[in-house]
Amino acid sequence: MSNQQAKKGFHWGHGIIVTFVLFGAFMAYFYIHMSHEKIELVGENYYADGQAYQEKINLQNQAIPVSQQIQVKSIAKNQFILIQLPEGCVAASVQFFRPSNASMDKTLIWDNNTSLNWTSSTSFLVGGPWKRTITWSVGGKNYLQEDRIIISSN
Repeated sequence: MSNQQAKKGFHWGHGIIVTFVLFGAFMAYFYIHMSHEKIELVGENYYADGQAYQEKINLQNQAIPVSQQIQVKSIAKNQFILIQLPEGCVAASVQFFRPSNASMDKTLIWDNNTSLNWTSSTSFLVGGPWKRTITWSVGGKNYLQEDRIIISSN
């Protein structure tokens, strides 16, 4: 028996095999983890939503007169939202849409009997990306303002 055959330690061939096994284990973990991640980018009523999409585009593209514009501010470390509505506003709502979890979506509706300075709690907003859509009506005309916001996890 030669000296080379007696030494059966770790060599480059074993390293290649270990690398492939670890890579396969990582890919299996990644596949299992990502297949359980729920991404809800399509709504339940996607056909009806698609039919109303052109109206939404028209609302977004129309010019908003200065007298009809709203002001949006986050106050108290993003725990509240302050919306200053224009004079003559008859209806307003804010929708928060969470792309990764539809159960976290929330719609806030302004009570027409209150002040034009609308304050509402946003404590339900968890860290991550959100889409905020604000709609309001003044003088029989509807307006829409949409933006994406990132809430920090602090």
